[in-house]
Amino acid sequence: MEIFGIEIKKKHLISVIVAFFVIVTAVNSCSTIRQRERGVEYVLGKVSGGVIQPGLKIHAPFVSKIQKYSIAPKTFEATFSVGKDGAITRDMQTVGTTVNVKYAYDEMRIMDIATRYGDSVIESAMKSNIIASVKEVVGGYSIYELVEKQPEVTSRVAESILARMTDYPITISQTTITNWDWSDDFDRQIKETANRTQQVKQAEQEANIAAANAQKLVKEAEAKKQAMQLEAEAALIKAQNEAKSKQAEADGIAYYNAKVAQNITIQQQQWKHEEQMEYYKKWNGILVPQYIPLTAAGGVVTLPTK
Repeated sequence: MEIFGIEIKKKHLISVIVAFFVIVTAVNSCSTIRQRERGVEYVLGKVSGGVIQPGLKIHAPFVSKIQKYSIAPKTFEATFSVGKDGAITRDMQTVGTTVNVKYAYDEMRIMDIATRYGDSVIESAMKSNIIASVKEVVGGYSIYELVEKQPEVTSRVAESILARMTDYPITISQTTITNWDWSDDFDRQIKETANRTQQVKQAEQEANIAAANAQKLVKEAEAKKQAMQLEAEAALIKAQNEAKSKQAEADGIAYYNAKVAQNITIQQQQWKHEEQMEYYKKWNGILVPQYIPLTAAGGVVTLPTK
């Protein structure tokens, strides 16, 4: 017999078939469970035994199958548009968004996943509950508040999703809202509001600048006034000091003149004293009157002789 251009004898063919069967049987009877996986054995389509931990599992070939379930974290993304699927805000604006939920299968409930749920069931429940949670929370906010209070809105959406999915065999670790979308009409309103806000801020800024300039001028005027006051006070002090200096100089001159006059008087008294002393030195003891009357005899005045 010739296969693929190679001539094979019957006994060799039987050996090849047996070897192939052994290999296929071995492959179908061995399964490897990785570290972040858990396994469940199905025998003829029914669950048999408990959860299989990581490692090599030997099972009956062809009639049994090992189903692997990853317990590693995974992310489910739900997106709905602004149209009919959008959420309606308190002020009747339609918005859309994208929500990411990070979750993992609960290791303690792998048998529930195998017997009651599955990837498709959980993902379907996740999508519907995310949309329901977002619509419920968004209805309590205006469209402006959604932008202003994003952390609060995200936290409430996460709490709602967690409550709705509490019966499912998963653990939710994180919920994020990555995008908000709204109608083109509201987008134009936002731009107009932003422009008006910018104009108001610009006007306020110009008013602040004008007020700052006016305050600057007032401070400069006060500084000039204080400088003039200081200069006037300095001039007054200088004049007072000059007056005091002149007064002191005049007092000095007057004192000097008084002293000079006093010295002259003392000198005159000294001279008179010395003159009298000379007189007394020459006096012979006879008092000579100082007043000598004129005689009328012959109109001749006779002066006494010493």
